[in-house]
Amino acid sequence: MTTSFIGIDLAWKVDGNHTGGAVLEGSAKGVRLTAVSTGIRSLGAVVDFVAAHARADAVVAIDGPLIVSNRTGQRPCETQMARRFWRQGASCHSNNLTRTPAPAGVRLVAALGTRGFRHDFELDGAKGRRGRWVMEVYPHPALIRLFGLPRILAYKKGAVPDRRRGLGRLQAYLLSLATDGRGLLMTDALGELCTRDLDALAGRRLKEHEDSLDATLCAYLAFHAWRFGAARNEMIGDLTGGYIVVPCAPGPT
Repeated sequence: MTTSFIGIDLAWKVDGNHTGGAVLEGSAKGVRLTAVSTGIRSLGAVVDFVAAHARADAVVAIDGPLIVSNRTGQRPCETQMARRFWRQGASCHSNNLTRTPAPAGVRLVAALGTRGFRHDFELDGAKGRRGRWVMEVYPHPALIRLFGLPRILAYKKGAVPDRRRGLGRLQAYLLSLATDGRGLLMTDALGELCTRDLDALAGRRLKEHEDSLDATLCAYLAFHAWRFGAARNEMIGDLTGGYIVVPCAPGPT
């Protein structure tokens, strides 16, 4: 049975800014990159992308807050993430209903609910789960855990040469998920995405490539949670105040 694993790197201001999307398909034996989005600049376009690529069994992993119930301050899971990952530079942005009264992730979950996706994530039941469901992830701590990094990869901010250097490392790490036998299968699509000439990209094109790489990582995190469940993943937080799913630690498949 083939399952879709869809990664969404959700823009904070989803209507007008670029959101990355990527799709992996396969089974516990391995997954292939089958689609990378282009030009997603609205919540409706995100929903359409997911709907176009989701099979009856599909997991959507979203980099963006899916549950926000606190009026001010941080979500409890963001406080926990800061305590665990601040030394590596992987603390979260603070989300609350005063700062963002209608979070894009919350609206996306509601929209996907009309397409049969459930947001009732429980790690103990994630392994091989059937049906359509969604989960929240965060690339920075995921990379730290997957690859045992001492610090986050610096590709989000800074001078363009520094960002290109960080994105080059991200490309290499994504490729290693295939070459090291960690469930991501090598394909032409993956090779093209992860060997793109970064020196030829700047401005919006560089940012959109960054979004595509992040979305591909999110799709892999959906696969990782579905493949291993509680054995190799951790849910930080809960369904009441918000949560983030991260891999437990680097290790063989």
